Amino acid sequence: MADPQGDQAGKAAPFRFAPTFKIDLVFSVAYVVMFIHLWGRLNHTVLVGWIAASFGFALALCYAGKVYIIESLNRRGGDARHYVVSSGLVTDGLYAYSRNPTYFLTLVQCVLWTAMLVVLQMFAPLEPLPFIASILAPALFFIVMDRVIDREDAALSAAHPEAFEAYSKSVGRWFGRKRGGRSESKG
Repeated sequence: MADPQGDQAGKAAPFRFAPTFKIDLVFSVAYVVMFIHLWGRLNHTVLVGWIAASFGFALALCYAGKVYIIESLNRRGGDARHYVVSSGLVTDGLYAYSRNPTYFLTLVQCVLWTAMLVVLQMFAPLEPLPFIASILAPALFFIVMDRVIDREDAALSAAHPEAFEAYSKSVGRWFGRKRGGRSESKG
């Protein structure tokens, strides 16, 4: 007779999307919907095409950067789908400049999407609601994610109390090194 617990022990945990991925996806879809709506009303010129392509390239770099950061964290023992899995706190590389580089890149994406929509709006009749929504979206993203970061900070602090305290004193939550603080690299 097979051991049911033994069978379960060999199975990998089912894949799931991180809550932060879901938030990112909601904002990305909202921006794509606003872009498609605006694109249909634009006077399509070469200039409009170049503007859209330039912003699109910058946005693609942000998305690729997030994939790179998440994969790098996963290789080092973390798991982007679970808040604390790694045995050590990652404080080097991009994490030496931002405690949350993927969220920072997503905020940059929101700002890029908004900038693109505002610039492209100059080539179409103004529709106030989508225009205002695109401008408010980065602030809304920041507010939502700042609350999520509180929960992640608490989990990291519980898992790595001394290391996280020193790290949070030297590296900003969103971006930037703090004066007087030093972050030690810990694989």
